[in-house]
Amino acid sequence: MCTTTPTSISTRDSEMLASKLVPTIDISPFLLDPTSPLIGKIIGTARKACIETGFFQIIGHGISEQLQSELFEASKQFFALSPEEKQSLGVNTKPGRKGYDSAEAYNGEKLPDLKEVLFENSASPGNCTFSDHLVDATRMSFFLGHDNSPEDPAVLSHRFFMGPNVWPSNSLLASSAFREPVERYFTAINNLAIQVLDLLALTLPYGRDVFSNFKTGHVVAPLRLLHYPPSQPLRGTDPSNSDQAQLGAGAHTDFGAITILLQDTNPGLQVLHPRTQGFVPVPPIPGAFVVNVGDMLTAWTGGVYKSSVHRVINDNPVDRYSAAFFFNGNLDCVLDPLDGREPVQGTEGVDGIGTKGWTVEKHMIKRIQQAYRGRE
Repeated sequence: MCTTTPTSISTRDSEMLASKLVPTIDISPFLLDPTSPLIGKIIGTARKACIETGFFQIIGHGISEQLQSELFEASKQFFALSPEEKQSLGVNTKPGRKGYDSAEAYNGEKLPDLKEVLFENSASPGNCTFSDHLVDATRMSFFLGHDNSPEDPAVLSHRFFMGPNVWPSNSLLASSAFREPVERYFTAINNLAIQVLDLLALTLPYGRDVFSNFKTGHVVAPLRLLHYPPSQPLRGTDPSNSDQAQLGAGAHTDFGAITILLQDTNPGLQVLHPRTQGFVPVPPIPGAFVVNVGDMLTAWTGGVYKSSVHRVINDNPVDRYSAAFFFNGNLDCVLDPLDGREPVQGTEGVDGIGTKGWTVEKHMIKRIQQAYRGRE
């Protein structure tokens, strides 16, 4: 257990730190020819980012800003439905837990006069409790993924996140306004995630096909549409201090291999600086995606690639929307270190990850149990 108090960082310093901590990479040369000897700089920059913070932004990715805008418009229309209409599509009633999920809070250490929020730091063993005057996460989300048939054996056996996608009826929200643009975006972002994994394979010494098994089989790849209302300050705190505001998403690391995040124009994402222990904002870049390393990639690399703590605070006066794509991969894939070493218990701060033969499915189930139900 480690206890850390993140420090506040000035806006100017934050912008300077963000550009260093979260570099922007034009991946278009890689997409044009992944075998070109001219892509060495792209590979080097991506590897450096994965080692230092696990965060970078990508441009030149081939997904149009028009498709991104269509996704946000579809998301806004869905979240504008009444609570009753959205709840009729709730994840708790659907196979694979796909559909609508209302505001949530992480469980964790009890802080004086604060509600409970779990802060998990995968960069070091155990959990880190950040005393930063934040309360429960307030966000609404909609999950979808690969559209599994109800008759699929993986669905019938209740495997993790296996189930058909859930959509509003046409009478509730026209297919052309929601389902069709969301499905187009899902196809595009899933293809991009595979290309990013191909790029990351080149940053490692195990061959370009190192993730081939991970990308096939019973693949889990959730797309999560997110809506963050403006954060509210805690009673008795300074309203101008974002470190004393209500969290949109509590400080956490991502469970999968990689996350590809699309932000709207309103900032909110913050990454924990590994040295200063301050949260550094990641300003939105029009058309860009934020890519971050998740806990699985940290486990595979024996902790060399960082799955960094991050959070969301929407201290804008307007609602914030984003779309997070989590490539969690083949449920049967094993998370043993790629270099052949024995797994190290606590490599990414999760019980079980040091067990030889620990699979993606076991890992995902355990992480979700820890995050939302408290440690067993």
